[in-house]
Amino acid sequence: MDYLFSFGKVNKEYYYRENYSAIYWSLSYLISKQFPSQFQIEITHLINLTFSIAAIFGIGKVGKELFNKKIGKIFFVLLFFYPVFFGHMAINCKDTILAFSHIWITYLLIKYLKNQDIRSKANKYIFSLGVLAAVSTGIQLVFLGSLIPIILLFLLDIFIVKKFSNINFNIKIFLYDFIKCFLIFYLLLILFWIDTHSNIIFLPINILFSTFSENYWTGWPFNLISGEYYLSSEVPKNYLLVNFLFKSPEYILICYVFFTFLIFNKFFKEKIIFFYYKILFIISILLFPILILFFIPYPIYDGIRLFLWVLPYTIIIPGLVIYFLIENYKKKISKIMLISLLPFVVYFIFQFFSITPYQYTYLNSLNGKSENRYKKFENDYWGASIKELIGNIKFNKNKNLSISFCGVSPDIVEHYLINAGFYNYNFEPMDKAEYIILANRVVTKSDLNNKKLTNCFDKHPGENIFYVKRNNLILSTIRKNK
Repeated sequence: MDYLFSFGKVNKEYYYRENYSAIYWSLSYLISKQFPSQFQIEITHLINLTFSIAAIFGIGKVGKELFNKKIGKIFFVLLFFYPVFFGHMAINCKDTILAFSHIWITYLLIKYLKNQDIRSKANKYIFSLGVLAAVSTGIQLVFLGSLIPIILLFLLDIFIVKKFSNINFNIKIFLYDFIKCFLIFYLLLILFWIDTHSNIIFLPINILFSTFSENYWTGWPFNLISGEYYLSSEVPKNYLLVNFLFKSPEYILICYVFFTFLIFNKFFKEKIIFFYYKILFIISILLFPILILFFIPYPIYDGIRLFLWVLPYTIIIPGLVIYFLIENYKKKISKIMLISLLPFVVYFIFQFFSITPYQYTYLNSLNGKSENRYKKFENDYWGASIKELIGNIKFNKNKNLSISFCGVSPDIVEHYLINAGFYNYNFEPMDKAEYIILANRVVTKSDLNNKKLTNCFDKHPGENIFYVKRNNLILSTIRKNK
């Protein structure tokens, strides 16, 4: 914003501006600056929360357009209580905006297909699509790839489905609208992408191709996936599938099993026009990110966070199953499924609220005993529990604390120590500190010293002096240094 308001006269370095949405962060900055400085963090969280809830409304709107209003409401409820998505809603300023944009791009494309001949509506959709594409793409042009299955199904709809549904669709107008949409997208993207202003044609292309390089790196270097350690650039091809399997509520997984038996039930074909075409659309979106991992050596870390945009679509099939069970509750097959599903729903609700406010750390019962799940996945990778952890410290605040840390940023530790009234502290090397603050992270290279990969908890064993625990799983702890 300094650069834009000075018409390019500001010349200074900005850390990591090439990795995230400059448009969204600029908008968030401008809004937060309208409030007193002591509320900056809270306002930023509320902004993230607003766009996240808008994404949930978006999946409801998509459900209404593709299926019907009742199904849209079911989608809304399922996504709102999807623990990984819920847990990211306010604290994640990087990936929730992608989920918001992706789902509303899908919705707007559907609306455009239905209203191309009503030019006032079509122009509104085209403008909104261009803006959302720019906001979500940000400086990571890789996001555009996530729209490929939507675009392919969009073209299929134009050339095949509409041919059989007797709906007129003007290809020339579509091409004209596409050019308008692209220009809006590109001009808005470039305006905020100040790194490319020296060459707005070739620099974006060069940066795009650099993200496909094996040497491209961003974020955390290691990964813990179902008990196995990996470099982030060498995660297994089933990475997303494993994360979905072990981090989704049990009732969601059961609904997928039920759907394999219900998919050819005449109920769906009678109730929903072009049902199988729409299912193909949803499955293509779900499978596409898995295919990406087969062809692009892109570093993945923090569970499913970098693919948060796909989570709204994962609840569509379970939503259809629940809709079927509600509409056919008097039939024998529905009663059997409902009776078998209900205990898992009740169990999930209990689990969901018992881990508040750290829902994004959710792991289902397939991961075994709760207390050992820190060996399965990195749970509190945001370090969100550090505030509560430091709030639990019962040390004399006049006592000098000698502290080291593993898996958590020293800036976060320092921020909460000061807020809690601890001013007499020193950050010391691991071999000199009296206490260690630990989060459940895979150790970094500086801690590794060419030894076997492990996590902070196992690398620094000892008695937990203070800790944050949910559902028998310790998220962060302070230990006496041995």
